Amino acid sequence: MKVIVRLLLLSCLMLVLVLGCHRQPSDISSSHLTPRGDCQTVQHLGGETQICGQPKQIVVLNPKMLDIVLLLGVQPIGYAEIFSNRRGDFDRPQEQIPYLGDRITHPIANLGMSSKPSLETIIKLKPDLILGDIRGNQQQYGQLSQIAPTLLFDYVGGNKWQDSLQAIAQVLGRSNQAKKIIAAHRQQITKTRKALAPVVKAYPKVLMVSSEQLNSSINLVTPLDFCGGLLEDIGFKLAKVSNSTPTNITQPISVEILPQLNADLIIVQGHNIVELSNIKNTNSFAKTQLTSVKKSWNTNTLAQSLSASRNKRVYFIPTYICLGLPSPSGTQITLKFLQEQLLPLAKTANQN
Repeated sequence: MKVIVRLLLLSCLMLVLVLGCHRQPSDISSSHLTPRGDCQTVQHLGGETQICGQPKQIVVLNPKMLDIVLLLGVQPIGYAEIFSNRRGDFDRPQEQIPYLGDRITHPIANLGMSSKPSLETIIKLKPDLILGDIRGNQQQYGQLSQIAPTLLFDYVGGNKWQDSLQAIAQVLGRSNQAKKIIAAHRQQITKTRKALAPVVKAYPKVLMVSSEQLNSSINLVTPLDFCGGLLEDIGFKLAKVSNSTPTNITQPISVEILPQLNADLIIVQGHNIVELSNIKNTNSFAKTQLTSVKKSWNTNTLAQSLSASRNKRVYFIPTYICLGLPSPSGTQITLKFLQEQLLPLAKTANQN
């Protein structure tokens, strides 16, 4: 049974990867609002939606939307997780929701998985705004819109969260807060780029891969990935298998290709699919997500043959941050990780 559950959850994750990694439709480049009396019409990736008054009862269908509304000072009433099929409401969000739960002040309803939220539960909550993802929630858009005004945005990649943030902030009457969040993000990128400049100069090429266990699957991360994009934003260059422009956030590769992708630094995004649905304490979240991939990396002959492995320049980060939180808080967490892990290399770089 455990094997079946693991395979089902892994299939869900791979579906999210496949759906999320392709470029988004180009017919709507960004969201904007047109005031109409006390109502406003929001153009978004799902279409056009009229919202009257200021929404207060808000449902969010993924961690990115959760992060945005929390940063804007709004507490949601329901939440759907992107990789988890846990049961029961989030009655102890600080212990059950990674990275964001400590900012939630009261229990909130569990709406199931992001791609298949419980419509029955959402109806019972009687929200006046639903926020979701164009890829994961497009099929349910018609049903969701019958329940409450629904806005669908882009989920993965780069700084696309800024469009979502600005549109949602205007709906909620908090545009000034959005401007401050974006300004802080830019300052943080500049600060990190400056701090890590010696490391970038000495170790410019980074191999970033994503895996649960090397003997089961491994994906090469491209600049279209949120964390991959941040690495290039601060000056690093990602290792790649060809010179063609990537169209996906990841590219499946075999372990045998690793020696051909030798780089100065290696960063491994790791995950444990089954444990994502059994979070009991977020304090141990990173450890449970990385234990398996660390073990498989440290015992794999090909992985250990790489110069970065031999020189102890291999680092690990939960895949959840890069795929689940392509958002302002995800940026903060990733840049903090990079500085903490890579800054010691600046001393070595200066000595050389």
